[in-house]
Amino acid sequence: MNRVALSAVLLVLALSTSGCLVLTAGTAGVVGYQMGKNDQPVGDQVDDAAITTVVKANLLTAPDVDSLRVHVTTLDGVVTLDGSLSDEAMIERAVRAARDADGARSVVSKLTLIPGD
Repeated sequence: MNRVALSAVLLVLALSTSGCLVLTAGTAGVVGYQMGKNDQPVGDQVDDAAITTVVKANLLTAPDVDSLRVHVTTLDGVVTLDGSLSDEAMIERAVRAARDADGARSVVSKLTLIPGD
């Protein structure tokens, strides 16, 4: 992982472990995550937030993936990708980028093709 991506991951992790609302621009709009908003233990929430952050960094650096059109959520290590991309090959690259994230137990793709493309 390059220095910029690693710095972004560390910053997001530091903010999320403090219970702050984390705003991450550069993926599917602005995404918010706040600790204590579900029934998971805080440690699991931190793990899921870290996995989500790594997946987003992977998507940003993946060649030929329109990462702005992919929304990422993680629950109990299961990464879910939502959104619409222009072709099947791009969907496959996005799923591969998510699978490459450390800690991701599995990836559920709800990615669809952009209508009319």
